Amino acid sequence: MPTEDLLTAVSRADELYNQRARPETVRESVMILSGARGGANLYQVQWRLSRAMFFLGQQAESVKEKLQLHSSASEAGALAVSLNPARVEGHFWTGVNLALYAESARPPKGIRAILRARSELKRAIEISESYHGAGPLRVLARLEHKTPRFLGGSRDRSRARFNRALSIAPDNTVTLLYAAELALDEGDRQRTVELLERIIASPADPEWEFESSRDREIAKSLLARLISGQ
Repeated sequence: MPTEDLLTAVSRADELYNQRARPETVRESVMILSGARGGANLYQVQWRLSRAMFFLGQQAESVKEKLQLHSSASEAGALAVSLNPARVEGHFWTGVNLALYAESARPPKGIRAILRARSELKRAIEISESYHGAGPLRVLARLEHKTPRFLGGSRDRSRARFNRALSIAPDNTVTLLYAAELALDEGDRQRTVELLERIIASPADPEWEFESSRDREIAKSLLARLISGQ
């Protein structure tokens, strides 16, 4: 059973992650989780470490730092999976970080990361496709979109997974933005505009405040470019 100190560390880490509009709070959560005595053997600590380092990896300015953070994050996620393979969080955050690692890594490491990410995300979908705003579906759809066909990528599967994710969490701005980028790549201007407008009009969600604010600005910029014909 987790000790009171570990439960306090987990609770504090969640509080800090919820303030992620200021990245320093996420760095503080990593320090708390990493320093939690006995945390290396606690599922609730390891998947949160994976989540926190995922966020920091997205904010990293250099490719080297991005790779280091997503690599460490995927290791924490894999440890979480080994501690409790029946739960969705470990599989999901491992898959997310592997997918992001693959974006910056060179072959063969990038290819191995894609294959592992796909496996972890499919398992996450089997456990709970609705977790984190239909996150497993969203991230696998993104991976299908960005992965070359010779490595198993498919825009058709990507579109189908985005549609499924939006049927579960229709106002999730991250899914809407990823789906809009797919529609844009496919040359479907009408669908792209529709999805971008949905982002801009999406209702406030306190749990996703950082992402919603970021995605609205991106959507406004993309929509302006489409309207101006650029």
